[in-house]
Amino acid sequence: MPEIVKLTNPTAQDLWELREIYFESSAKKDFKDAQDKEAFFQKYLGHYLLQFPDYVWVARDDRILGYMVGSPITKDTTLYRLQPHLKAFETHFGDFPAHLHVNFHADARGMGLGSKLFLELEKEFQQANIRGVHIMTGPDSQNKSFYRRLGFVYEVILEFQSSPILLMGKSLTDEVIES
Repeated sequence: MPEIVKLTNPTAQDLWELREIYFESSAKKDFKDAQDKEAFFQKYLGHYLLQFPDYVWVARDDRILGYMVGSPITKDTTLYRLQPHLKAFETHFGDFPAHLHVNFHADARGMGLGSKLFLELEKEFQQANIRGVHIMTGPDSQNKSFYRRLGFVYEVILEFQSSPILLMGKSLTDEVIES
């Protein structure tokens, strides 16, 4: 049975495995060059590994099967430079200041490991007195049901550069925040 662990001091092998999962899971497969590929990696994983090492959880057996990285704060100019779409949702970050990214190898999906990772990250956010967490996805994305099962009940769709983005939020306090 895979174990859920906080990745406090990733080895070179751990970083290679995380990178492999990241690019395997990504819809984007083509890059102009190595610099473009590295910038894409930094955008949704590398930045989090460096800036928020206390919020990195993995599911592993003999290898890393999947990961969840979190940020306790989204309203941040560095993140806005990496992910310009975040600024469009800034008014929601008071209720849902934290966010996360999660990815798994294709053969490790559907095993309940993502939920287990989220429960660990959620505990850490609550211990840090963070009032809510959000994710962003496509309005028609299949992963919406996963987040709804985890309690992400707040939903709002905004346009960014003519593309709709769904923000889903979950309160980490007793307060109910409705869409």
